[in-house]
Amino acid sequence: MLEAGRCLCYGLNMPTQHDVALLAGASQSSVSRYLQNPESVRAEVRDRIKAAIDQLGYEVDYSAQTLKTGMYHHLGVLSPSIGPFHWEITYVVQKALSDAGYSTSQLYTREVDTFEHSFRTQVPPFLRRRNLDGVLFFPLLCPEDDALIRQMASWGHPVVLLDRRFDKDEDRAGLPSLHFDNEWGGREAARELLALGHRDFLFIWGARDSSAAHERFAGFRMALEEAGVELGPDRQIDGGFQSSIAWAETHARFFSLPRFTAVFASNDSSALGFLKAMEDHGLHCPADYSLIGYDNNTEFSPFLVPPLTSFRQPLREFGRAAASLLLDLVEGRPATTDFPPFRPSLVRR
Repeated sequence: MLEAGRCLCYGLNMPTQHDVALLAGASQSSVSRYLQNPESVRAEVRDRIKAAIDQLGYEVDYSAQTLKTGMYHHLGVLSPSIGPFHWEITYVVQKALSDAGYSTSQLYTREVDTFEHSFRTQVPPFLRRRNLDGVLFFPLLCPEDDALIRQMASWGHPVVLLDRRFDKDEDRAGLPSLHFDNEWGGREAARELLALGHRDFLFIWGARDSSAAHERFAGFRMALEEAGVELGPDRQIDGGFQSSIAWAETHARFFSLPRFTAVFASNDSSALGFLKAMEDHGLHCPADYSLIGYDNNTEFSPFLVPPLTSFRQPLREFGRAAASLLLDLVEGRPATTDFPPFRPSLVRR
């Protein structure tokens, strides 16, 4: 509430930091510190400033702040895809960054087939033209990845790598990273099917240049080997993370496939393609085989006949952690960069 006898009139002018300070009974330096980091101001003063901002409808003038601080309050998300996996993460990221006062740009790094090659030498100017203070970067999962990551590290602004496991720190050029525990998911898929008594398996690959696909395969194969079960090349089908590829490859291989009773697909789309190809040949799940997918695509997995058992990845938790880490780095706060991998959970249907 306004103090008795005090009236603030703006007409067409927007309230300023001076107006906030006046209403809150605080100094302008306190308001400035609050806007940079609310925790840097005493709780009593912080509450008064927040109440004044809410009452006045004050909004930060970022163009003015840019002149003073050199920051644009503009962050980027570089992603090679626009599929459900990236949508879910970037939705949470953009909300968290917006709540912190930042605008965001979603930059798609595979808009054309040759982009990943030109991108290798264009990263710094490409980013500078957009006046970004930092980025979240999903590596492209292509042969140029190492060069791309080194180029990003030389940019001079905070960069957080997402959805890529690195065995050695030098592989990520010292950049912080967050990743999912795909290998653990593969192991759990094998253990689930082994516990049901299965001994004859098929594995449906994702994209062969995807580290996630390789990690899921490695975990699945290792758990089978520990149980004395081999998974040879004849029991592996290309799926490419796409239902059309899995459907076509399964059709092409159907009559040469060894006996199987259980299948693990690298994602739900490839599981869908396999399911349709089997039905085309008169085999049905679960009467003739068991099937587990990955990513828990809620657009169709619960509605298939039968509903698909799949691994749910903690995408929203991942997005919130990524946004929090980038904000800490951009704003110069102590940052936790040693995150444990994010593990999926099995959704049984």
